[in-house]
Amino acid sequence: MATIPKAAKSRQSLQHGQLGLFGVIMPGVAQVAPAFNLFFTTGLMVSLAGASAPLIFLISMVGMVATASSLAQFASIYPSAGSFITYITRAIGTKVAVAVGVITILGYIIAFGGIYIFVGGYIAQNVFGNPHIWGLTQIITIAYGVLVVAPVVLGLRFGVRVTVVLYAFEVILLVMSVTILVRGGHAGLSSAPFKWPGGSTDVLLTFSLAVLAFGGFEAAAPLAEETQNPRRNVPIAVIGAVIISGIIYVVGSYALVVAFGVGRTSALAADPNPFHTAAKAFIPFVAPLITWVFLSSVTSSYVAANTQTSRVIFAGARGGLWSRSLAGISPRFRTPAAAAVAFVAPSIAIGVISTAFTSPATASGFLLPHEPRVSGGWPEHSSVYRGRSGLRG
Repeated sequence: MATIPKAAKSRQSLQHGQLGLFGVIMPGVAQVAPAFNLFFTTGLMVSLAGASAPLIFLISMVGMVATASSLAQFASIYPSAGSFITYITRAIGTKVAVAVGVITILGYIIAFGGIYIFVGGYIAQNVFGNPHIWGLTQIITIAYGVLVVAPVVLGLRFGVRVTVVLYAFEVILLVMSVTILVRGGHAGLSSAPFKWPGGSTDVLLTFSLAVLAFGGFEAAAPLAEETQNPRRNVPIAVIGAVIISGIIYVVGSYALVVAFGVGRTSALAADPNPFHTAAKAFIPFVAPLITWVFLSSVTSSYVAANTQTSRVIFAGARGGLWSRSLAGISPRFRTPAAAAVAFVAPSIAIGVISTAFTSPATASGFLLPHEPRVSGGWPEHSSVYRGRSGLRG
């Protein structure tokens, strides 16, 4: 059997023991991005299931805990940067692992391209006031892509710290939700949001939206090789990400429903940015921060997503499933920099190039599995809410 030179091994070895339990759980809760999903999913869920959106989130959380438990068992047996690719290789075989890995990563690249251009348009609209400057959205998209991949390249601990700082802004959403509940919402608290709405196909569709909102809970698994006691900490982190995010979903959606009133779900469903409306009614000084809460949520999610996906690509290359050039480790930062850039660069290119044929809003809707729910293409905080009297009036 041929031996691998020590130099080659060092170029393909991640730095062990960098993260403890808190460090490995944060990428999972950050990638789920509760604020992002609550902003753009709750209204649609309410339009389908009425006031029962919190119950849907609660039931979905229980189901996702079962899914997370399955993944956690694999992670405890095979703690590997390859995550699901490693599990499939061990359980089924290399050919299936290659097929699933390639399809999954290509799907991520395309879908992420849609989110990149969506965020670029969102920033142009809500931060820069949507000036009529040709190419501004594309420039912002490229700059944003560089911003979210930089922490992944500069070091795992640095990237996790960035994720923690950005995720901390989501506490504003939780504080706002608790404040609404303490103040009794629009017409007092109600148990109606936790009553089964019925068995229509719309309700079943709502469950699919709720389950999709937990996407990213598995982000801890690819960090196993860089985590202290991975057989214990990674499974806890995988399941913990689902439980923490689920609690935020239930509390946040319930607060939003009672903020509008359980009998006014049509108004909530029709509102392009219901959290902004609720903030103006209950905590006015928080309303201007809603845009930044959204941006911090999606940015922390991106950093976490790029962190985990770069390691999956790296591990697959290291195992010979695809080009070994992607298995390189940065000598200075000890990160899979080549895999990170190889994942992010095509996504940015797809997002930007797609706008040459259509508008950024249409491009993001075409590339994403489901376009974020917005008004007029992009959320319009300034124009939509001008002259609104508030929920409590």
